[in-house]
Amino acid sequence: MPSAGEPNAGEHWTICARGHVHWGANGGAGLLLRYARPGQDSRYLLALRSRWVDEPATWGIPGGAIRTGESPEGAAQREMREEVGGLPSYRITADEVQECGGGWRFHIFLADVDEMFDAYSVLETDATGWFTTEEMRTLPLHSGVRQWLGELDAGNRRDQRTQRSQ
Repeated sequence: MPSAGEPNAGEHWTICARGHVHWGANGGAGLLLRYARPGQDSRYLLALRSRWVDEPATWGIPGGAIRTGESPEGAAQREMREEVGGLPSYRITADEVQECGGGWRFHIFLADVDEMFDAYSVLETDATGWFTTEEMRTLPLHSGVRQWLGELDAGNRRDQRTQRSQ
């Protein structure tokens, strides 16, 4: 296990108070990038997880473990670069936290981008794509994305058609 002084400290499996196994001793974070145009369905960037990571062959948010001393947003930025090869300018519109019930947390930074950029499959991803929430429902989703989408469907979040004044 890495010590706190090593660059990847905190990137290892951990067990929360409820006995769940999670990647990231300090929790996790990811960027859910959204491209939105007034009057049109929003599109979100997802990454198809490689067969050698947890929940393989599912579509998820580019993200991962928060390293020791790293902020959740910093971790989300680093993971985006590692998994899809780039990070355009973005505006965070929400910081949502998924809690497992045992003390482990995953931060989802919902962020708007001005254009759908070409994302590449790097390291832990087999493919990338921009999807509407309707299209997401037809995909094999990572459990965290499935939870996020379920909360959206339950009306806890509005987003299908973005009414941006910008």
